[in-house]
Amino acid sequence: MSKKKAKKSVIQVSAFTDFTINDSANASKPVRALKKSSAETPEETWEDIDADSTITEETNEDGSKKLTYKKKKLQHTPVDERPGNEYPEIIFYLISKYIKPEDVARFARINKACYAVTRNRSFWTLLYKRYCENHPKLPEKLKADSLKAYGLRQTVIRALYHTYDIFIKRIVRQDTKPNDLVNRSCVNVWYCKGLTYWNVYFKLKKPQYAPLETERDFLEEMDRIDANSEEDTQVLLVTCKSFHEVPPLMGMTLSSVSMLLSQGYRHHRLHLGFNSSRYPVKGVVPECSVVLDAVVGALVCDWWHPQYPHSGTVIPRQDPPLLRKNFFDT
Repeated sequence: MSKKKAKKSVIQVSAFTDFTINDSANASKPVRALKKSSAETPEETWEDIDADSTITEETNEDGSKKLTYKKKKLQHTPVDERPGNEYPEIIFYLISKYIKPEDVARFARINKACYAVTRNRSFWTLLYKRYCENHPKLPEKLKADSLKAYGLRQTVIRALYHTYDIFIKRIVRQDTKPNDLVNRSCVNVWYCKGLTYWNVYFKLKKPQYAPLETERDFLEEMDRIDANSEEDTQVLLVTCKSFHEVPPLMGMTLSSVSMLLSQGYRHHRLHLGFNSSRYPVKGVVPECSVVLDAVVGALVCDWWHPQYPHSGTVIPRQDPPLLRKNFFDT
């Protein structure tokens, strides 16, 4: 006799009812599949229709009429035609006198007038007088006598990290590790000996893939308060008990960083790998390796950090004009 195949029990679940435990675990027969409901989904109600939708009446083939709704397309109006009030720039300049240093970036993003105010020399000079001038913790190189129009913004920000409490707390909470410097190009390497330790400095700059800016007029360049030659540059300060000479690394790219325990488990050993390629590839053996043993500490400094080694704001110089060959003949 041929065995009859057992029929699979199928449960039809409605689209408007919940799926309960009696339909599966407590069912009288084992359930292996769920049958899709043939019920049609209900039409949209008036509450489901958005206020931005348009309702149109359509006629079917049998002559019956049906209401359909479509969402309106967003119309992008030009900025100049949008409703609103345009205030003069002097209003935002007066408001800028009450902006705190940590809110300067938010204030500059409000509109073009606010951004123009933050590029004004008087804005940064007033910020310096409010929070930095005559402060006991301000170093001599950032005193008011050294303020110049060229690079004024950089000088004021550096001074705030010495005097402003909120910025000082940011330095304490900074958690930048040497591994974050990978893929940066080495600009300079130098070292100096302290009383008991050696300090080795690796100056690394973020690669610039954008085209260089066109040359500006000399007088226009001297009025740039946002000039900053240390932009996108970080310094790795390594403090160690013993030091060996470092090979020339200028122009090479940092490809790998590793910090291991040295012998005796008292200090660390820092391994830095450099490659000459501008676009490093993972898994490639470094062309040049630098090993610093007996490392006491490693600190990553941005250009605004108090321990960043600044050489001073270099003011651009204008070359004297060349004389014509026939100058004395005329």
